[in-house]
Amino acid sequence: MYIGYTLVGPVAERLEEKFKHFKAIYVKAGFEYPFRVYLANMLLFTIVSIPITFVLFTLIHLYLIRLNLFFSIIASLPITIASTLIIFSLLLYYPVYKCYSRKTKIDASLPFTIAYMASLASAGLGVERIIERSVFVEENKEISRELALLYKDFKVLGFDTAIAIERAASRAPSTHLNVFFAGLKDTFITSGDLKSYTLFTAKRLISDKMTSLRGIINSLALIAEVYVTMIVAAPLMFIIMLTVMSLLGGGIFGLPPVLVIYLLIMIVIPASAVAILVVIDGILSKV
Repeated sequence: MYIGYTLVGPVAERLEEKFKHFKAIYVKAGFEYPFRVYLANMLLFTIVSIPITFVLFTLIHLYLIRLNLFFSIIASLPITIASTLIIFSLLLYYPVYKCYSRKTKIDASLPFTIAYMASLASAGLGVERIIERSVFVEENKEISRELALLYKDFKVLGFDTAIAIERAASRAPSTHLNVFFAGLKDTFITSGDLKSYTLFTAKRLISDKMTSLRGIINSLALIAEVYVTMIVAAPLMFIIMLTVMSLLGGGIFGLPPVLVIYLLIMIVIPASAVAILVVIDGILSKV
C-alpha cells in the first residue's frame, strides 16, 4: 500500500493541499492509512495505466481492426486519454462512494444505538462510561468504529472529553451522527443532562425513521405497479401484436417480428427485471 507513496510521495504531498475538500470526505470514508498515501497510490496507478492502455489499444487497432501503425497510434491516443480520465475519476470517486455507504449503514441503526445510550444515561452513567459500554454491545460495525475511535481519543490519546467528541463529530460520515455528537458536546459542557438529551434525540430519530419507512413502503408499492406493467402486461401485449404482425407480413425498422419477439424475451424483459431489482436493492439498503 505504501509503494505508491515511496515512488511519488513528494508529488502527493504537494497536491494534498489542493485536494483539501476531498481529504475531508476521505477521512469520513474510514480508511486506515493517511490521505497522502491514497493520493500517491492513485497517482501511481493512473500513471502506470497510461502506457498499458496505449499499447493495448494500439495492438487492437493493428491486429484486429487492421490499421497501419500511424493510424493505430492516432486512434489510440484519444482512447488512452479518455481511459486515463475515467480511471482517475473512479479512484477519486471511490472514497465518496465508501463515505455514502458508511453513512447509509450508520443511519439505519443510529436511532437504536442512541436509545441504548439513553437507557445508560437514565442510570446515571457519564459520557465516557456510556461510550465505553456502547462500543462493547454495538452490532453495527460502522457505528462501533466511530464510538471506538471516540473512546480511544479520551482514554488512550488523552484528549479532553469535549475535544474528543468534537473530533468524532468532524469525522462522522453521517449527518445525524455529526449532529448528535455536536449536541452531546454542548450538553456535556453546559447542563450535563445526558438523559434528557439522549431521550429527545432517540425519539426524534425513531420518528424520522418511521416516516422514512412509510416513504419506502409507498415507493415499493409504486415499483410493484411498474413491475406488473413492464414485466407482465406489456410484454404479453407486444408479443400478441408482433405475432399477428408476423402473420400479416411486414417488419419493425427492417427487422422481422419474430426476431423482435426473441429480442424482447431474451434481452428487454431480463434487463428490465434486473433494473427493477437494482432499484429495489437501493431502496431497501436504506432500511
